[in-house]
Amino acid sequence: MTVALQFNPLMPLSHAGFWWLLRESLGFLYTWPMLLVTLILLTNFCASIIFTEPFRPKLWRREYWLIFLSLLFIPITSAIGTAGWRGPGWLVRPEPNEIYIWANNGVGVISAGLCFFWVHRMKGLRWFALSFSLIQLWMLLGAGLMTGMAITGDWL
Repeated sequence: MTVALQFNPLMPLSHAGFWWLLRESLGFLYTWPMLLVTLILLTNFCASIIFTEPFRPKLWRREYWLIFLSLLFIPITSAIGTAGWRGPGWLVRPEPNEIYIWANNGVGVISAGLCFFWVHRMKGLRWFALSFSLIQLWMLLGAGLMTGMAITGDWL
């Protein structure tokens, strides 16, 4: 279905708008051309778990669990898109709010910075950290694209 058929003017202000935007942004992972990249990244991640055995007590430190908090950037990005929603059916659309655009871009930059930090920090587990970070950034790319379309109102 197209976005125009599913659009409800009150939906972005509700939980339904947030969940719809999050579901559609994760749908980015299994559309045809992107599915190949997703499968390659998942294969790399599984191989890093099998060959490095990252959860051994000898290598794994307590603070390494914080790398999984970077997954929270995906719903944060969807929440930004829900808050700054511009409807696709508006004939005269006002300019999108710059704060939401900066927030969307800022979440991506902060997430990339944290990925570089964790890859540098996790000595002995850098392959695991890099493969996890690439998957997280790939999912954030889909969320960022959907959020950008929601903020500007220009749907593909």
